[in-house]
Amino acid sequence: MAATLYTARLIGPEIIEAGMDNVVTCPVYRDGALVSPTAYTLSVWNAANVLVGSPTVSVVGSVATATITAAMLSGQSNGDGWRMEWGLTLSSVVHTFRRDASLVYRRLYPVVTDADLLRLHTDLTRRMPSTETSYQDYLDEAWASIESRLVMSGKRPWLIMSPSALRDVHLFGTLSRIFRDLAQGGPGTAEWELAAEYDRKHEAAWSGMTYPQAEPVSGLAVDAARRRASQPTLWLSAKS
Repeated sequence: MAATLYTARLIGPEIIEAGMDNVVTCPVYRDGALVSPTAYTLSVWNAANVLVGSPTVSVVGSVATATITAAMLSGQSNGDGWRMEWGLTLSSVVHTFRRDASLVYRRLYPVVTDADLLRLHTDLTRRMPSTETSYQDYLDEAWASIESRLVMSGKRPWLIMSPSALRDVHLFGTLSRIFRDLAQGGPGTAEWELAAEYDRKHEAAWSGMTYPQAEPVSGLAVDAARRRASQPTLWLSAKS
């Protein structure tokens, strides 16, 4: 019989920050619930396919958890192409979950929180479901989408030196998701129209977004006066 198909909830590449201890996890799901492994290992490989180390793994809240130490990363070169391999035993079968990774000088953090959402829509406080205390899940999902879109377009989020450059993209993307969820009546409702409007604002903000970029190894600006665009410029000329 085929082995059970589990889901490792690994959102984007693992960002490993040089010079510090990095806690990494591999949450595994089946039928909507976490599955706790009974045995576990982790191997970390650099871009040259050299084994950097095998951190000690433990299970915390049913999730395999390990710490990649600063000492383990000492002397390693920053860059893409790293990988992690989790060997987790689930129902007596060893499953290997791979995750791509990058060793970076500094990771990128979002700058938008609930307070920013409420500055635009104070009524979001009363609209919040009684089971929630924050719109953090929407913020997290919008941020994951931004990072994924940057990576897929060949950009590296961890090289962006100005987190505030992504503020509007993150803000509008989050509000779009919130109002789409609130539009219980579907198309034609005020909430649906707001979601559509924030979709348009999100794409406009994305198209106009620029930011200073860091040099991968030193973390210093490549050219402090120059800002990179999130999307390439397409030049059109008349055919002679």
